[in-house]
Amino acid sequence: MILEEIADIKRRRCRSTAEYLLNKFGMLSGLEFTDDKIGIPVLSAVDLPELPSDTLAFSKALYSTETGKLVHFYECDQAFARILHQPRKYMELLKRFRYVSGPDFSQKIGMPEFVRFQNSWWNKALTAYWQSEGIPVIPNVSWSDPDSYEYAFKGLPKHSVIAINCVGVRSCHWSMYLWRKGYEEALRRLEPKLIIRYGDRMPGENEACSVYFENENYKRLRDGR
Repeated sequence: MILEEIADIKRRRCRSTAEYLLNKFGMLSGLEFTDDKIGIPVLSAVDLPELPSDTLAFSKALYSTETGKLVHFYECDQAFARILHQPRKYMELLKRFRYVSGPDFSQKIGMPEFVRFQNSWWNKALTAYWQSEGIPVIPNVSWSDPDSYEYAFKGLPKHSVIAINCVGVRSCHWSMYLWRKGYEEALRRLEPKLIIRYGDRMPGENEACSVYFENENYKRLRDGR
C-alpha cells in the first residue's frame, strides 16, 4: 500500500511538471481530462475517409512535400523532442499532411516508472491539443509492462482508428511477449475499428482489422537507398 501511494505521488508530480510546461503555451485550456487523481488527457475518436499513401517520420516531414502521407513519431525521442518545447511552431506543418499519428515518447522497460508515466501523459496531451486545433491526429497506443496499463490506456477512445508500433520488439522474446500482452489488452479495452500498424506483422495479432506500413529504415536498407 505504501509503495502504491509513493507511485501515485510521483505520477501526480510528473503530471504537474508536464502540465506546467505545456500550459506555458496555453495548450491545456479547454481539454478534457479523466476524472481521477492523475487527470489524463482524453482523446477523441477518429475515422479515416481514405487511407494514407504511406508513412513519413516527423524528422523527414520537416522537409517533405509528400502531403498524402501519415506523419509518425516512431523514431528516437531526440528526433522529435522539439514538439514538446515548441508545440505551436509545428502545427501548420502537421496540418499540411493527410494524417498524423500521436507522439510516441518512449515507455521502455528499464525506465523509471514515473518517466514512463510522464511520457504517456505527454503523448496524450499533445495529441488532444492538436486534435483541438483541427489536426487529423490518430491516437497512438503504447505501453510497457502490465503495470503500465493503468495509465497507458486511459484517455484513449473506444471504437476509433488507432496506431500501434512494434519497431525493435522482435529483438527479444521478452519484449515480444510484453508487446503481445499489451496488444491484446488494447484490443480488449478499446475495441478499435481499424489499427494503423507500423512495423512487422507480429504472431497472433488481428490482421483483419489492421493496415500495415513498413518500417521506412528497413525499406531503405532492403532497397539499397
